[in-house]
Amino acid sequence: MYDISVIIPSYNREKLLKETLRLLNEQTYSHDKFEVVVVDDGSNDDTEAIVKEFQNRVDYKLKYIKQKQKGPASARNKGVKEAQSDFILFIGDDIFPAKNLIEQHVRSLKEHSQAAILGFVDWSKEQKVTDFMNYVAPNGFQFRYNTIKDPNDCDFRHFYTCNISLAKKWMADDRFDEDFPYGALEDSELSYRLKKKGLKIVYNNKAQGCHFHPMTMESFCHRMKLTGISAVILLKKHPELKSILLPMINIWAARIIFSVLVKIGFIRKINKKFYWYCRIVNSYLEGVEEGLKKNTLSS
Repeated sequence: MYDISVIIPSYNREKLLKETLRLLNEQTYSHDKFEVVVVDDGSNDDTEAIVKEFQNRVDYKLKYIKQKQKGPASARNKGVKEAQSDFILFIGDDIFPAKNLIEQHVRSLKEHSQAAILGFVDWSKEQKVTDFMNYVAPNGFQFRYNTIKDPNDCDFRHFYTCNISLAKKWMADDRFDEDFPYGALEDSELSYRLKKKGLKIVYNNKAQGCHFHPMTMESFCHRMKLTGISAVILLKKHPELKSILLPMINIWAARIIFSVLVKIGFIRKINKKFYWYCRIVNSYLEGVEEGLKKNTLSS
């Protein structure tokens, strides 16, 4: 039995996963007290070979599981099922853990055994971090650490599966909903259910991971479109969240307004952050529009 199981879903990120596994071997926490479970979600690169190579190089227990591509929700569920600890830590395959990441999570879990422990994620300095990347994280559209009002009871939307831990028992009856095909809002949906059952999310900003994920406005807008599609799925399951996920009075009117704003070229020259905001919101609404056409959710 281990103190904690680290679960990493992965898809076609062999180089990043390799660095993450290497850094886990530098953890200050005793290597015989944690295990790492990599769930390969149908990769077609050298992920399998790399993980199996690391199984002979690292001091911790490293498990490798491969499944047909089903999405991150399915991969995490598989990891939870295979975990041999009463506590689990979810991180991403592009998260480079600080040396004391596991130590900080275990320490916080001992103090708050009935809570989930949210760690902090910032950009890895090993990549070029642009102004746009700083705009969306860690205090923007991707992560919103600055909106945490109570560090001992964070909102359900702060259940970031790139760096969060909790007791495995919380997921005995509640798993990630595999109706979500993308890595978008499936974590929030699970968090919403768990919060209704009494789970608190405690923020430990000393449990740090670095996100290595070069990002452009175009790539993030694509992500936001997928988030919009996922929002419709979430609202079909929990319509009471409409005021949070779709706060605008008329979705279609908002879609028209923002689609016009992003076409006004001089806005970008006058205020680039406002332009970024318009592009991101427009992409989200574009996804909502696409999701609504595929579903019966009323706008």
